[in-house]
Amino acid sequence: MELIFVVISFLLVNLALVTIVYLFLKRQHDHHLVKLQTELQLQRQNYFLPSKLEAYQRCILLLDRITPANLTLRTLQVTHNAKMQQSILVKTVREEFEHNIAQQLFVSPQAWTMLVHAKEEVLRVINLASNTLGPDSSATDLAAKILEISAQLEQFPTEICRSYLQNEFQRFNA
Repeated sequence: MELIFVVISFLLVNLALVTIVYLFLKRQHDHHLVKLQTELQLQRQNYFLPSKLEAYQRCILLLDRITPANLTLRTLQVTHNAKMQQSILVKTVREEFEHNIAQQLFVSPQAWTMLVHAKEEVLRVINLASNTLGPDSSATDLAAKILEISAQLEQFPTEICRSYLQNEFQRFNA
Protein backbone atom coordinates (compact mmCIF):
# COMPACT_ATOMS: atom_id res chain seq x y z
CA MET A 1 0.00 0.00 0.00
CA GLU A 2 2.84 2.28 0.84
CA LEU A 3 4.39 1.52 -2.55
CA ILE A 4 1.19 2.52 -4.36
CA PHE A 5 1.14 5.76 -2.38
CA VAL A 6 4.77 6.51 -3.30
CA VAL A 7 4.11 5.72 -7.00
CA ILE A 8 0.98 7.88 -7.10
CA SER A 9 2.85 10.70 -5.31
CA PHE A 10 5.73 10.37 -7.75
CA LEU A 11 3.28 10.47 -10.74
CA LEU A 12 1.45 13.49 -9.35
CA VAL A 13 4.70 15.38 -8.75
CA ASN A 14 5.91 14.52 -12.25
CA LEU A 15 2.53 15.47 -13.76
CA ALA A 16 2.67 18.79 -11.92
CA LEU A 17 6.24 19.33 -13.09
CA VAL A 18 5.34 18.50 -16.72
CA THR A 19 2.32 20.83 -16.53
CA ILE A 20 4.46 23.68 -15.16
CA VAL A 21 7.11 23.17 -17.84
CA TYR A 22 4.41 22.99 -20.55
CA LEU A 23 2.74 26.20 -19.36
CA PHE A 24 6.10 27.96 -19.14
CA LEU A 25 7.09 26.88 -22.66
CA LYS A 26 3.66 27.80 -24.04
CA ARG A 27 3.91 31.25 -22.47
CA GLN A 28 7.39 31.70 -23.93
CA HIS A 29 6.20 30.51 -27.34
CA ASP A 30 3.19 32.85 -27.29
CA HIS A 31 5.40 35.76 -26.25
CA HIS A 32 7.88 34.95 -29.01
CA LEU A 33 5.04 34.67 -31.56
CA VAL A 34 3.65 38.08 -30.61
CA LYS A 35 7.15 39.54 -30.85
CA LEU A 36 7.62 38.05 -34.33
CA GLN A 37 4.23 39.31 -35.50
CA THR A 38 5.03 42.80 -34.24
CA GLU A 39 8.42 42.70 -35.93
CA LEU A 40 6.85 41.49 -39.19
CA GLN A 41 4.25 44.27 -39.05
CA LEU A 42 6.98 46.84 -38.50
CA GLN A 43 9.03 45.49 -41.40
CA ARG A 44 5.95 45.47 -43.64
CA GLN A 45 5.17 49.04 -42.67
CA ASN A 46 8.75 50.16 -43.32
CA TYR A 47 8.69 48.42 -46.69
CA PHE A 48 5.39 49.96 -47.84
CA LEU A 49 5.72 53.37 -46.18
CA PRO A 50 7.70 54.99 -49.02
CA SER A 51 5.19 53.70 -51.59
CA LYS A 52 2.24 54.90 -49.49
CA LEU A 53 3.85 58.30 -49.04
CA GLU A 54 4.45 58.58 -52.77
CA ALA A 55 0.89 57.48 -53.54
CA TYR A 56 -0.62 60.16 -51.31
CA GLN A 57 1.71 62.75 -52.82
CA ARG A 58 0.79 61.72 -56.35
CA CYS A 59 -2.92 61.74 -55.60
CA ILE A 60 -2.67 65.25 -54.16
CA LEU A 61 -0.68 66.33 -57.22
CA LEU A 62 -3.28 64.74 -59.53
CA LEU A 63 -6.05 66.64 -57.77
CA ASP A 64 -4.10 69.87 -58.05
CA ARG A 65 -3.45 69.32 -61.76
CA ILE A 66 -7.10 68.57 -62.60
CA THR A 67 -8.60 71.37 -60.50
CA PRO A 68 -10.50 73.43 -63.10
CA ALA A 69 -8.60 76.65 -62.47
CA ASN A 70 -5.19 74.99 -62.79
CA LEU A 71 -6.24 72.76 -65.65
CA THR A 72 -7.70 75.53 -67.80
CA LEU A 73 -4.73 77.83 -67.26
CA ARG A 74 -2.22 75.09 -68.01
CA THR A 75 -3.88 73.79 -71.18
CA LEU A 76 -5.48 76.91 -72.65
CA GLN A 77 -4.89 77.19 -76.39
CA VAL A 78 -6.26 80.62 -77.32
CA THR A 79 -6.17 79.82 -81.03
CA HIS A 80 -8.59 76.89 -80.63
CA ASN A 81 -12.35 77.00 -80.53
CA ALA A 82 -14.34 75.79 -77.50
CA LYS A 83 -14.93 72.26 -78.84
CA MET A 84 -11.24 71.69 -79.54
CA GLN A 85 -10.34 73.06 -76.12
CA GLN A 86 -12.95 70.80 -74.53
CA SER A 87 -11.37 67.73 -76.11
CA ILE A 88 -7.91 68.86 -74.94
CA LEU A 89 -9.20 69.31 -71.39
CA VAL A 90 -11.00 65.96 -71.30
CA LYS A 91 -7.99 64.19 -72.76
CA THR A 92 -5.66 65.83 -70.25
CA VAL A 93 -7.83 64.85 -67.27
CA ARG A 94 -8.09 61.26 -68.45
CA GLU A 95 -4.36 61.00 -69.14
CA GLU A 96 -3.51 62.45 -65.73
CA PHE A 97 -5.85 59.97 -64.08
CA GLU A 98 -4.61 56.98 -66.08
CA HIS A 99 -1.02 57.92 -65.28
CA ASN A 100 -1.85 57.65 -61.57
CA ILE A 101 -4.25 54.71 -61.56
CA ALA A 102 -1.83 52.40 -59.73
CA GLN A 103 -1.97 54.67 -56.68
CA GLN A 104 -5.22 52.97 -55.69
CA LEU A 105 -3.10 50.13 -54.31
CA PHE A 106 -1.78 52.36 -51.54
CA VAL A 107 -4.75 54.55 -50.55
CA SER A 108 -7.98 53.44 -48.94
CA PRO A 109 -10.91 52.39 -51.12
CA GLN A 110 -12.88 55.38 -49.80
CA ALA A 111 -10.11 57.78 -50.79
CA TRP A 112 -9.86 56.24 -54.25
CA THR A 113 -13.63 56.45 -54.72
CA MET A 114 -13.54 60.12 -53.77
CA LEU A 115 -10.68 60.71 -56.21
CA VAL A 116 -12.61 59.03 -59.04
CA HIS A 117 -15.67 61.11 -58.14
CA ALA A 118 -13.58 64.32 -58.20
CA LYS A 119 -12.23 63.43 -61.64
CA GLU A 120 -15.74 62.72 -62.91
CA GLU A 121 -16.96 66.05 -61.54
CA VAL A 122 -14.17 67.89 -63.35
CA LEU A 123 -15.17 66.17 -66.59
CA ARG A 124 -18.82 66.97 -65.92
CA VAL A 125 -18.05 70.67 -65.41
CA ILE A 126 -15.97 70.77 -68.61
CA ASN A 127 -18.75 69.14 -70.62
CA LEU A 128 -21.47 71.25 -69.00
CA ALA A 129 -19.55 74.44 -69.77
CA SER A 130 -18.98 73.36 -73.35
CA ASN A 131 -22.64 72.49 -73.85
CA THR A 132 -23.74 75.96 -72.74
CA LEU A 133 -21.58 77.69 -75.36
CA GLY A 134 -22.37 78.26 -78.99
CA PRO A 135 -20.54 76.59 -81.89
CA ASP A 136 -18.43 79.67 -82.62
CA SER A 137 -17.19 80.13 -79.02
CA SER A 138 -13.50 80.40 -78.34
CA ALA A 139 -11.28 78.40 -75.99
CA THR A 140 -11.12 81.48 -73.77
CA ASP A 141 -14.94 81.50 -73.55
CA LEU A 142 -14.86 77.87 -72.47
CA ALA A 143 -12.20 78.54 -69.84
CA ALA A 144 -14.23 81.45 -68.46
CA LYS A 145 -17.38 79.33 -68.34
CA ILE A 146 -15.58 76.48 -66.57
CA LEU A 147 -14.25 78.89 -63.97
CA GLU A 148 -17.69 80.46 -63.57
CA ILE A 149 -19.36 77.08 -62.96
CA SER A 150 -16.58 76.03 -60.56
CA ALA A 151 -16.91 79.27 -58.60
CA GLN A 152 -20.60 78.55 -57.98
CA LEU A 153 -19.67 75.56 -55.83
CA GLU A 154 -18.80 76.27 -52.22
CA GLN A 155 -16.06 73.65 -52.29
CA PHE A 156 -15.10 71.79 -55.45
CA PRO A 157 -14.84 67.97 -55.20
CA THR A 158 -11.09 68.09 -55.83
CA GLU A 159 -10.69 70.19 -52.67
CA ILE A 160 -12.93 67.86 -50.66
CA CYS A 161 -10.90 64.87 -51.83
CA ARG A 162 -7.62 66.65 -51.08
CA SER A 163 -8.76 67.31 -47.50
CA TYR A 164 -9.86 63.70 -47.11
CA LEU A 165 -6.51 62.40 -48.39
CA GLN A 166 -4.58 64.71 -46.09
CA ASN A 167 -6.63 63.64 -43.06
CA GLU A 168 -6.31 59.97 -44.00
CA PHE A 169 -2.56 60.30 -44.36
CA GLN A 170 -2.30 62.04 -40.98
CA ARG A 171 -4.31 59.22 -39.35
CA PHE A 172 -2.09 56.67 -41.07
CA ASN A 173 1.08 58.31 -39.80
CA ALA A 174 -0.15 58.77 -36.24
